[in-house]
Amino acid sequence: MSAVFALAALAATGTPTGNMAYTCAPGSVESKYPFCDRKLGFEARSQDLMKRLNTTEKVMLWGHSYPGTEYIERYNMKTWSLDHTCIHGVNKAHGVTVFAHAIAQGASFDRDLVARISNATSIEARILSEKEYQNSHGESQASVLSCDGGPLANSAHDPRWGRISETYGEDPYLIQQIGVTAMRSLQNQQAVPDSPGDYFMATRQVTRHFLGYHGARPDLEYAIMNATQRSLGDSYIPTYGSYQDPELGNADGIMCAISSVNGVPSCANPYLLTDLLRKEWNSDALVQTDCCDSISTINDPFHYKGVTTDTEALVLAADAGVQVYYGFRGGEYIPAMTAFVENGTIPMSILDSAAARVIKSMMKLGLYDTYAADFPWKNLTWSQLDSPQHRSLARESAAKSTVLLKNDGVLPLSPNTYKNVAVIGPFANCTECLLQSYNGYPSAYTTIFQGISNRTHATYSLGSNTSCPTKADNTCWTTPGVEADAITAAVNVAKDADLTILVVGLGSTWEGEGNDRVNMTLPTIQAALQQAVEKVSKKVIIVSVSAGGVDLDETTAGAVVYAPYGGEEGGSGLADVLFGDFNPSAKMPVTVYKQSWADSMNQKLTTSIGVFDLEAGIGRTHRYVSGEYVKHGFGFGLSYTTFAYSNLKIVSGAGDDAATITFTITNTGSRAGADVAQVYASVPTVSGLVTPQKNFVGFEKVTLEPKQSQTVTLNILKSSLETAQNDGTRVLTSATYTFFVGGNQPGETGSSGAGLKGTLQL
Repeated sequence: MSAVFALAALAATGTPTGNMAYTCAPGSVESKYPFCDRKLGFEARSQDLMKRLNTTEKVMLWGHSYPGTEYIERYNMKTWSLDHTCIHGVNKAHGVTVFAHAIAQGASFDRDLVARISNATSIEARILSEKEYQNSHGESQASVLSCDGGPLANSAHDPRWGRISETYGEDPYLIQQIGVTAMRSLQNQQAVPDSPGDYFMATRQVTRHFLGYHGARPDLEYAIMNATQRSLGDSYIPTYGSYQDPELGNADGIMCAISSVNGVPSCANPYLLTDLLRKEWNSDALVQTDCCDSISTINDPFHYKGVTTDTEALVLAADAGVQVYYGFRGGEYIPAMTAFVENGTIPMSILDSAAARVIKSMMKLGLYDTYAADFPWKNLTWSQLDSPQHRSLARESAAKSTVLLKNDGVLPLSPNTYKNVAVIGPFANCTECLLQSYNGYPSAYTTIFQGISNRTHATYSLGSNTSCPTKADNTCWTTPGVEADAITAAVNVAKDADLTILVVGLGSTWEGEGNDRVNMTLPTIQAALQQAVEKVSKKVIIVSVSAGGVDLDETTAGAVVYAPYGGEEGGSGLADVLFGDFNPSAKMPVTVYKQSWADSMNQKLTTSIGVFDLEAGIGRTHRYVSGEYVKHGFGFGLSYTTFAYSNLKIVSGAGDDAATITFTITNTGSRAGADVAQVYASVPTVSGLVTPQKNFVGFEKVTLEPKQSQTVTLNILKSSLETAQNDGTRVLTSATYTFFVGGNQPGETGSSGAGLKGTLQL
């Protein structure tokens, strides 16, 4: 039975009869072999099992042809698949919890929240795994445990890129902090009794996409990553390193990207897969291809080293360090791999190493120890899927990721203040808008309109489409008269309302995999809706449902809220913020650019998405862009209370820490609330070297009652202050560093004032 069929059958009740025993269970045929002896350790056990396999079976482990590997009956080796993501819940499955998307988790700046989301996701994956085992009659067990769609190390380096919702933001330090937290909590390593140094994983996570595939230029199907060595060392490589570092993320796998980096395909790149991964980062991660298919791109379009066929490309990938092919072409690649091993083109040692590493991952997931009474994930129940506790966490994740960008005193709302609230817009009452991408399907949803109407009398009007086919100029192909009628209906609803909440945004049509955008403004039909509704509305609140942010006309809005794909309880979480049950505490994980930025950048191919030097043109991200092109800055977000920072002290650090910074934060307002204390550092000027304007080097989310103060101490890593050199190496320059501490970037004011500044000689 295939893993896909097993997953589709998870809703079935009862336990099928005739199941194969758990692998290595006492009395099973295979239990007599050394690979079932837990005391030997995973390395020796995986080697023992690998040596018992024939070439065909080893190649079957190397070639994960969709939907998964074949069941190997003589050793009761379960099938497994690499086709799941776990970044905001288990995707593809039904009846699971869908939390706020990755970009929303980044906006929370809340490590504890991310850890709890990730742990809950791993629990649900474990429950699904057991159901998969039952419904496949014991042949399949791990298709939902192996998340090849693990936390992205990719950054939102360009707001035009369609896949920003899958990232944790634009800043390398933020991505490292949130991503490593997610990685560790999703894998949730537990020590193996009787086997010191080994650990079980709740799920296995795969870092994506190494290196590149941040996006495809509008005129290029596959991303060609062009960047200087300085840019790679400055903005990209360190994040992947933190995910793979055994002391940090310790990801069990890594996915080589479908792209090329400066002319070398990622899956045929020994510098990436050997020099960095194995030697510099000391990672033993299982290297897999992207689906689908980063083997063939070595041939076409790249024709790397003169290869002319996809099977020739396979040899380059194996030589470079690829250990698992995953995709739809196993029927072609598996026989080719077998032939290459048998004729010596690919050494048997490469296949042996790959097969043993696959088995080791399976062992770390517990596939050879599930029977044991002390296995960590026993006694989980079906009722924990999308349970009230997990739904509550989903609601919390939506509230804690909602960013308040503007407030002229309209918020928070009182249910008794406005008797008739109009909730208008294409994102107001849709469910797919809450989920966005790589998602599962929950048992219930609360849309934004439902969340608001649960609090006060509200009337809904669609206003326009969310997913109309798009033209290159950001306009929609529409049916004449249909959109005009929708806008007219929305205007009539707004006329009769005391307050209009306009819910607009982007969604997967405008920012999704394969859908990069050109402009920073709303799609034209939604802009027309906004203009028409605002003309007749008494008061307006705008909710922007997007990942990369939108340059909105905010002149007549009393409040503006950024709501980045809040998951199944996105409507409830947003309503909690709008009505004041939750004081907004999120900050922008990306820069929201003005349309003038796009107008300038779109003029030249040298500043397209495929150019990764962030200083190119007028710059990208808060580290390089000029402030005149910024609508809302990275790290910005308002609260219903106010905060003050004082008593800044900066001293030299010890060990890996360059500095220790201590300060006091006080809630000076009348409401309890949380602020994200942020630390930025100046970057020394070095002759002949491009440097960023500043580095984001530390943060802590601090919750305070009214008038309460708290002393905060943050250790600033040397690595976060290092400057990338022209050869890509990073150096801590001897200089006087200026540190900025506050609730926003230096120079910005919000609910936290201007912040503090101090210096330290390093």
